[in-house]
Amino acid sequence: MRLERITEIVEGALPPEAELLDARISGGREPLLTLQIDRFDGPVDHEFCARIISEVSPVLEGEGFGGMLEVSSPGIERPLTKPEHFRRYAGRKARVRTVEKIGDRRNFTGVIERVTESGVVLRPLEGGAEVEIGFGSIARAHLKEEIEEA
Repeated sequence: MRLERITEIVEGALPPEAELLDARISGGREPLLTLQIDRFDGPVDHEFCARIISEVSPVLEGEGFGGMLEVSSPGIERPLTKPEHFRRYAGRKARVRTVEKIGDRRNFTGVIERVTESGVVLRPLEGGAEVEIGFGSIARAHLKEEIEEA
């Protein structure tokens, strides 16, 4: 089964307060489907992950997926996988890796300055000119949180 189809199935089975951030398949004979889930109305704790598994597993099995299922929270460095994620977190720090080089780089860390129809504009933390990265050029992106020690 293709990952795109699995993603459709999972998104259709999620409760309204949950959002699928990322889905990956790994493993060989018995595949492992790993889902990163966020929640709009509270924490993604053990109970919520167990609830997602109990709601999504039967639907996946009914569609012919016979592998294992793992559900986790996004953590503090939440993935940014959709344009609306960049809009939601405008003004926050993010790390973006591009498919191909822009200039002489593929890795960018900066503040999400604004989001356009076609991409995101980052203001580099180290100074310099803003960089616009098209959504189609993004290989991976996530929030960049700095943990301050007391």
